[in-house]
Amino acid sequence: MIRRSKALILMSVVVMLLGTAVAGAGQKVLVEGILARINDRIITISDFKKRLAQEAAQLPKRLTPKEFDTFAHNLFNSMVEQDILLERATEKKLTVSKKDIDRAIEALKKRNHLASDQAFREALKSAGLTEAMLRERYRQNMLSQRVLQSEIKPSQITTEELRQVYEKEKAKWRRPEKVHLEQLFFPVSDTAKGRQEVINRVRGLVSRVRNGADLKAEATLAGVAIQDLGDIPVGDLRAEVRDAIVGLKAGQITDPIPTAGGFQVIRLVTRTPAGYEPFSKVEEQIRREVSRKRYQEQTDGLINSLKKQYLVEIHKDLLDKILRGETDG
Repeated sequence: MIRRSKALILMSVVVMLLGTAVAGAGQKVLVEGILARINDRIITISDFKKRLAQEAAQLPKRLTPKEFDTFAHNLFNSMVEQDILLERATEKKLTVSKKDIDRAIEALKKRNHLASDQAFREALKSAGLTEAMLRERYRQNMLSQRVLQSEIKPSQITTEELRQVYEKEKAKWRRPEKVHLEQLFFPVSDTAKGRQEVINRVRGLVSRVRNGADLKAEATLAGVAIQDLGDIPVGDLRAEVRDAIVGLKAGQITDPIPTAGGFQVIRLVTRTPAGYEPFSKVEEQIRREVSRKRYQEQTDGLINSLKKQYLVEIHKDLLDKILRGETDG
């Protein structure tokens, strides 16, 4: 039910906060306004700016202006959604105990190898947080999750449904032709004589192996190691290597291939033709993705339903002004 009496009180607060004087042309608007309101919960400009600074400080790289704008809008939307879920948690009288938060913080310390209180305090400071702020963040996140757990039930996903997704998105599972290769590398000296000696030695090894000699024994006698190059998509090979292995069967070796600093001999271990990953190999991956999508759809549905039940007011025009630097708050 929409709380009309609180709505009237909060509307007067909005008027007071937003009804500040606008300076002359070209000057910024000095305002501490409300960006969003969910019943009696509000997100002010300063709330958002503080949270944005905290979250941006933890990004692994500097964002472009367009990326930052997307990041900021996503953060704002998540703050609104969390307040909607917190309102629902209040209605359902859900709680989080101190022990729950203590356990979560201890797990955080362990994951980040924060063995001492000093290290923990320094990590908080670098993130622009206090322990009280962190504990409140955990409390809110846990309450939000408990709302979702109480409202959203896991859906059953049949194998047939997964097969349908597999067939519909089969291009995603296409695999290129791959080859598993080994190589022997023979370094050469700077002199023409030394180079010729090496090439003669390599050609002799190739000839003996092709006539039945053991590659490992020949490599040992030549003083070189057999290096496993692993599975490589054919399209990723150097052109000269790709040409050299054309027509090779498993176990066969190439002619000597000139390369920087010497010669290499390639052995084809296996060849995997282009095709598709079998359903059995990707079934669980598809199941996780379908489950994640359905959970997100149900979450979005719940939030949209609650938006209709609550008094929700969102000022995205004001948010855009903040991100363009047109307001101070």
